[in-house]
Amino acid sequence: MIRRILVGDNERVLLIRKRRFETILEPGRYWRFGLGLETEPHSMRYPALTSEWADFLVVQRPEVAARHFVVVETGESEVAVITLDGKVARIIGPAQRVLFWRATAEIAFERIDVTAEPEVPSRLLAPLARLGAQSLATLTLIEEGKRGLVYLDGRLVRELGPGAYGFWSAVSTPRIEVAELRRQTLEVSGQEILTRDKVAIRVNVSAVFEVVNAAATRAGVTDVKEHLYRTVQIAVRQYLGKRTLEEMLAEKTDLDAAVAAEVRREMEPFGVRVGVIALKDVVLPGDVRDILNQVVTAEKQAQANLIRRREEVAATRSLLNTAKLMEENPLLVRLKELESLEKVADKVEKITVVGGLSALLERTVTINN
Repeated sequence: MIRRILVGDNERVLLIRKRRFETILEPGRYWRFGLGLETEPHSMRYPALTSEWADFLVVQRPEVAARHFVVVETGESEVAVITLDGKVARIIGPAQRVLFWRATAEIAFERIDVTAEPEVPSRLLAPLARLGAQSLATLTLIEEGKRGLVYLDGRLVRELGPGAYGFWSAVSTPRIEVAELRRQTLEVSGQEILTRDKVAIRVNVSAVFEVVNAAATRAGVTDVKEHLYRTVQIAVRQYLGKRTLEEMLAEKTDLDAAVAAEVRREMEPFGVRVGVIALKDVVLPGDVRDILNQVVTAEKQAQANLIRRREEVAATRSLLNTAKLMEENPLLVRLKELESLEKVADKVEKITVVGGLSALLERTVTINN
């Protein structure tokens, strides 16, 4: 009834006799009486002991537990960071007891009270990211131009600037929301509005805004873009609906001054700074557009006719002044005649003059080409 038990170099065996713990066998060859004998082998590839005898060893056989194991226990609000040969290998949650075989590696642990210190130390961020879902932490990365808001159990506790962060999720429930702080553009497109003179138009409006207080924005509105969209939409409708089509087209560039003050007053309590609000496009119905084109064409034609008449009046006035000068000065008339003769002479090959210069100017001139 003698039984041989072989324990490999990478094994340990719990020896149980008649359902009572007897000892832990290390590598070697053993001979034991087989009556009522049970063995529970464990591979050292798994550093933690997974056995129903774990708690028994700590409580009833503390000397055996101290010899073979590193015992890690955590309180109700603690986690333990386990390192094997200097590398983070595991995170143990609150109110747990885990036994690690001393023979596997150099084992060390660090207990952290996550209620008093909810943020993960920066030195542990990379190892916890490697552990993934087993890290018992929520990790995040805040980029430049953004702000992070940390909520623990639904309560805002901190704002985060750019960088990497982590918060323990073993006891509380952290939630990290990211707010955009850079300037953004909101497009309010295709808004159909009825002007005061009953003309249906469609307008496109553009608004520039930025979040300056992320906490106030998250606390005040569910969706800041949606709220700003509705605010701009209502303000533009109220402003343009009180004006005629002609007034609206004339005051297109004044929309910012008229509407922006009201929008800014509405959005300021929510930590939003509103910049320029501009009317980008005005789409008119086809018949109204044709009428306006005709009006513009008529106006341009009237302006062209007016300019033409002004030029004709100026030319006539210049001729009248020239005539008066010639009437008062005969010599000027003679010079004008010579100037005309010079122009004619440039265009002919030969001129025959009979009777001298006076005959040339006063009598018939024969021009031979």
